Amino acid sequence: MLKIENLNVNYGAFEVLHDLHLNVEEGEIVALLGGNGAGKTTTINTISGVVIQKSGTIEFLGQDISNLATFKRPELGITQVPEGRKLFPKMTVMDNLLVGSYLPKCRAMRKENLERCFELFPKLCERRQQLAGSMSGGEQQMCAIARGMMQAPKLLMLDEPSLGLAPVIVEDVFEVIQRINKQGVTILLVEQNVQASLEIANRAFVIETGQNALEGVADELIVNPMVKKAYLGL
Repeated sequence: MLKIENLNVNYGAFEVLHDLHLNVEEGEIVALLGGNGAGKTTTINTISGVVIQKSGTIEFLGQDISNLATFKRPELGITQVPEGRKLFPKMTVMDNLLVGSYLPKCRAMRKENLERCFELFPKLCERRQQLAGSMSGGEQQMCAIARGMMQAPKLLMLDEPSLGLAPVIVEDVFEVIQRINKQGVTILLVEQNVQASLEIANRAFVIETGQNALEGVADELIVNPMVKKAYLGL
């Protein structure tokens, strides 16, 4: 579904990504792991078109989207849930969800997608008229994911969904990610929570200072000595 080759990205004179490669097959959960500042967010921002690459190629469903305008990428089925949720805090939960269905094809599916979101997140249905900024961090994260689901994504990219959440809430969020994947949505999961990510992912890529460091099946990486020492504190 997604194929990245020799991706190079600069912020001014500073090289953030260097010859990065990554691939995601349809139906997978693929984790993109690494420490703070490794280049994970830059990678998915580049896939979304928010950041422009210096060189390299990005293919989605066989189409080269390297030079495709940012606003056209969601139309192909690429959706990003940003780090820090980025909700509209003074708008209601319902209005935040409706913002996610701005594309013409999504407006036509609005009722169906709302029902799907409320099935995944029953609490959002209860609080649909509540201001998004007045909810807890976990509830806001659920709203952010639901807003992404309102775009009926083929590829859902989640940027640090566990950030700042209590462990019990992290478990709930990761359980929902698995449920979304079982509904046919391919997931690219960007996380610093290596343990939780590898427990639900099919495969994973570990990057350090903008370069590929490790990749493989999640079950193998979770017992990899380098991963255990560098990321799991073992």
